Amino acid sequence: MNVEPDAVSSYSPSETTLDQYRILVESIADYAIFLLDTTGHVVTWNTGARQVEQYEAEEIIGKHFSVFYTAEDKATDSAAKELAEAKIRGRYEDEGWRVKKDGSVFWSNVVIAPVYNPDAELSGYSVVVRDLSEKKKEDDDLYRAYQELKESEERFRLLIEGVTDYAILMLDPAGNVATWNEGARRMKGYEAEEIIGKYFSKFYNRESILQGFPDHELRQAKANGSFEDNGWRYRKDGTAFWANTVLTAIYNADKELIGFSKITRDLTEKLRMEQQLFQINEELKESEEKSRLLIDSVKDYAILMLNPEGIVMSWNVGAERIKGYAAKEIIGRHFSTFYTREAIEKGFPQYELRKALEFGHFEDEGWRIRKGGNAFWANVVITPVYNSDNRLLGFAKITRDLTERRRNEELMLKNKELVKINNELDNFVYAASHDLKAPITNLEGLLTALEEDLGQDRGKHEAILRLMEGSIGKLKDVIADLSDVTKLNHAEATAESVHIPGLLEEIKGSLDPMLKRSKAEIAIEDLAFDRLSYPRKNLRSILFNLVSNAVKYSDPQRKPIIKISSSITSDGDYVLSVADNGLGVAPRQVGKIFSLFKRAHGHVEGSGIGLYLVKRILDNSGDSIMVDSKEGVGSTFRVYFKQQDTPAEVKK
Repeated sequence: MNVEPDAVSSYSPSETTLDQYRILVESIADYAIFLLDTTGHVVTWNTGARQVEQYEAEEIIGKHFSVFYTAEDKATDSAAKELAEAKIRGRYEDEGWRVKKDGSVFWSNVVIAPVYNPDAELSGYSVVVRDLSEKKKEDDDLYRAYQELKESEERFRLLIEGVTDYAILMLDPAGNVATWNEGARRMKGYEAEEIIGKYFSKFYNRESILQGFPDHELRQAKANGSFEDNGWRYRKDGTAFWANTVLTAIYNADKELIGFSKITRDLTEKLRMEQQLFQINEELKESEEKSRLLIDSVKDYAILMLNPEGIVMSWNVGAERIKGYAAKEIIGRHFSTFYTREAIEKGFPQYELRKALEFGHFEDEGWRIRKGGNAFWANVVITPVYNSDNRLLGFAKITRDLTERRRNEELMLKNKELVKINNELDNFVYAASHDLKAPITNLEGLLTALEEDLGQDRGKHEAILRLMEGSIGKLKDVIADLSDVTKLNHAEATAESVHIPGLLEEIKGSLDPMLKRSKAEIAIEDLAFDRLSYPRKNLRSILFNLVSNAVKYSDPQRKPIIKISSSITSDGDYVLSVADNGLGVAPRQVGKIFSLFKRAHGHVEGSGIGLYLVKRILDNSGDSIMVDSKEGVGSTFRVYFKQQDTPAEVKK
């Protein structure tokens, strides 16, 4: 329910005069409102027209209105076409460039409407022009139609009442409605006889009235010349609409307040659209935030956005981890920063973008460069990104560091090459160990025949004969060791429970001459287990070679002491250790002693096969050997055995 003041104006529809309409139109300073005759020549000119177009009335009245058009519009005869369309359609509205008196152009909203006399004959055209240069980007909908000026009351009435998209009315100094146009009737629902003479607070809600807001609007318009506001207003039926209202104080020639012009525009649809756009924007921002958080959380991939020229626009945690740049260091730089100098000189980064555009994406593997200059092997996928209008926004670029995979592939290739070399070496060793047996036997026979032929002169050549005999013996030992290697490669061994102390006693018996000659001492200490599930022949070969090497490479300055012990690691490995106080191994030689024919001390006799044989046996069974050594102190060899489902009798 609307609240009305007690005071009611004495105005009535019949008291609307030509002077009131003329005053209303001439007082409007923000709009150029003028009348054209039927040929397009200016007939009237208001204050707003003088301010917008810069012409005084005496300068422009009688001239054709095409003077306001640009050269391009004149060339296409736009002015005549607009009048023709206004006549055909009843009105013409356009936004475009218009020319002021000084030649400067301004962006304007123009509404042209034909004016007819009571006999329905065309008497001219009304033109309403508004300078939208300042508000072009902010206000999409402009003041629509202002009807023509008339020299008579009829013309002015038609001008105001012909505007249907705006409620244009005049208030007396007290705020009572004095005039009412068709736009006001359609927008607010009141007929002229229902509202003229009533206080304009009828369009406000009770709360605004109690707060004195209508009175506040009048005071502000009087104090500042005009007052503009957006807010809820109410129709006759009580429904609300969102309105833009402009109140302008009107003074006569004596600067006496004679009332207010009030122009209202229904912005409900615009408000609804803005609210929808705001909601969509908020949802889009939320979606973008979720996407950003998702991308930023990915650490194994560098995910970034490039603009169409290849400039980095976004940067995630994975990109920083892989490439080494912080976001502030790389955003704004060209993505060729990640490429080698050679690739940049060849134009490869630009080639990637072209191929991505051509095929929809581009994928490549190659070397890329981190911030510190280090290279890494990368898999790169570049995909063009388009908007809904199919306009290129940029490129999504995803990079994965494959350096470790490439290294593993290279190691696998090297391993295949090593397997091939080992197979070829095994074949050679197998052939040599068999093919040399017959010549050695022949040499032994020839040496025996030589000794018999020498007869009594044998004594003269005894030293040479013994050297020959020793060399043949050493050659036989090497061939025997080679035979063991070939047997190891081709024979299958069955695991059994082997008693370590008993096996050691057997080995000591085999090495008895060497042990007596060197006065070596072999002791068993700290056995965490005394049995192993292992092929007996292979375990004997391992222990035999380790013990015999400990005696062979003993320090001549001290008595050889060899200690045998066993332990079990926290990982469940069974460790058999052989420690000595011999010559020791230089650090640079440690990695070579398990290779075929490699020896740490060339002055000590040996074949360089023993430790190689130990390593091959352990490799075949999935076990391993490690050595700790110091020159002049001694060495400790530790053999690690995997014992799965170890029977109870294996453990001590």
